Amino acid sequence: MQANQSIDFSTVDWNSVPEKKAEFIYYEAIARLNSIHKNIDAITNKALGMLSFSLPILTALTGYFVLQWGNASTPILAMSISAAIFLFAILLLLLLILLPRGLNSAQGEPAAYFTDNYYKNNMDNIFRGNIQTLHNCIHEDRKILYWRGNLFRGAIVLFTAFPLITVVVWAVFSSYCTR
Repeated sequence: MQANQSIDFSTVDWNSVPEKKAEFIYYEAIARLNSIHKNIDAITNKALGMLSFSLPILTALTGYFVLQWGNASTPILAMSISAAIFLFAILLLLLLILLPRGLNSAQGEPAAYFTDNYYKNNMDNIFRGNIQTLHNCIHEDRKILYWRGNLFRGAIVLFTAFPLITVVVWAVFSSYCTR
């Protein structure tokens, strides 16, 4: 279940939430945060796979382009330039996905529980505080997930359009140069 909007936890009547229910909500929030982290990991792994496939292609294309600079025909040069631009854009999107960005942990550090006599609270109050914290963590990490997902979609679209556009560039320059 996903909340449609942010929750104002000061309006929640915590007295009507028994400890067992608070414990259930707490563990559900941890599970949700962990599922978001798994999705982020999956996108990162897919981006690494695409990167390991794209980087050698860009390297080979660049090498060919440099070696053939004076000898290649205009259509081949135009196609090489457009392919290099597409692959560079794809690599940039994939690298943005891989940038380190802090994710929230689902577990609290022991030092946090022993600060300001927090440990003296009953378990119900500890669950309540952690539920609020987890809600904020889920909200922040979901933004990271959506951001990386959108970058990955962009890379996929560019990767799909890359051969089509390079062939069109080659065809346009071929017809233009034969006139």
